[in-house]
Amino acid sequence: MQALIVEPSPTYQRILSRMLESYDFQLTFVDSATAGFRALTQQQFQMICVAMYLPDLTGIDFCQHVRQRNSEVPIFIVTSETDPELLSSALTAGASDIIRKDDLPRLEESLHALIPLGPFRYNISGKALYLEDSLTVAKATDAKLKRLGLQMDHAFSIAQALQLLDNNKYELIMTDIVLQDNETGIDFIQRLRADSRFSQTPILAVTSLESVHRRIQALQSGANDYISKPVLDEELFARINNLISATRLIEQLTRERQRLLELATKDHLTGLYNRHFLTELAKRRFADANRQQQALAVLVLDIDHFKQINDQYGHQTGDKVLKRVATALQAQCTAEQYLARFGGEEFVLLLPDSNLSTAHDKAQQLCQTLQQLQPEGINTSVSIGVACLSTAREEYFDEVFARADKALYQAKQQGRNQVIALAP
Repeated sequence: MQALIVEPSPTYQRILSRMLESYDFQLTFVDSATAGFRALTQQQFQMICVAMYLPDLTGIDFCQHVRQRNSEVPIFIVTSETDPELLSSALTAGASDIIRKDDLPRLEESLHALIPLGPFRYNISGKALYLEDSLTVAKATDAKLKRLGLQMDHAFSIAQALQLLDNNKYELIMTDIVLQDNETGIDFIQRLRADSRFSQTPILAVTSLESVHRRIQALQSGANDYISKPVLDEELFARINNLISATRLIEQLTRERQRLLELATKDHLTGLYNRHFLTELAKRRFADANRQQQALAVLVLDIDHFKQINDQYGHQTGDKVLKRVATALQAQCTAEQYLARFGGEEFVLLLPDSNLSTAHDKAQQLCQTLQQLQPEGINTSVSIGVACLSTAREEYFDEVFARADKALYQAKQQGRNQVIALAP
């Protein structure tokens, strides 16, 4: 859509530009009535904004001249005037509405009232893929999607579409149902939904078939919606907006759920699991290990002389040391080993399928790694207590943890920077 802005002020030109470009208008700026009349002879405009005062005429005069030739185009006079008689004269001259400069959002309300249909109501951006064997239909759809704010890639075949999907991220996938070379959109939809990368991507099926069975088949195959040819613009805009908006809402809820999960399970400083999560997890792991008679070990680690680090270098440096130590410990753990910050400078590591000997070796490795770390240039060491699940009787986390904590105490008493393991 084309809009003519007759405004001598560069400041208000910029303000109106930012507002109208988001509504899919192509803007032409002039700074006088004479230039505005010239522009009107060169092309058609779907909307005109004119200032009340111009170098050569008033906005009212400009409006009267335009109305002699065009009685339908919406004309908005933008002004800071408050004189009721003057504003009434503007409306009598043919202005569609008077927009005060201190109330420019009113222009948006007027646009909605005067142009109720069209894509400018939708806040959509990104890319769409359309699988369609007709170039003519694809080009027409491309023009419509551009008005929505979507860039469209076109594929003639399923193979070409899959190649584009490997190299691009799409907000929407559209597919015709009947394709060339005995391919169908149903086949394409099924292949997409079988690929986890596209499990949440909205799919719109487009069909000229009247068969209810085909439509149901498209939906059962994984299409989110369908639309019938010939496609009505407003219906297409509404369905695409609904699909993309719903997908974005789901993504937002998923991110929020993940954020809440991390708040509930992770330590905010180090990013490791927190005490509550590890305690609950350990209860389940110990129950499984007792039932299946599997080995399970617990390491309790404590940074030596950490209070002195805080006192000498400050708590901010102490926090950096904790994060560096946590990162170094996590780097030494596999996906099946669970590391948590238990509080302060104390960490706990749960080692499935580990007896006392293998757990002791792991603790020695961690002890040596941290001794070489020197976070923030500070000589740092840890003491580690090790305990494992008894093979003679059932034990649970609290008991094994208490034994590992006792071993840690002995390591501290015997000079720190060492590993002590206590058998059941």
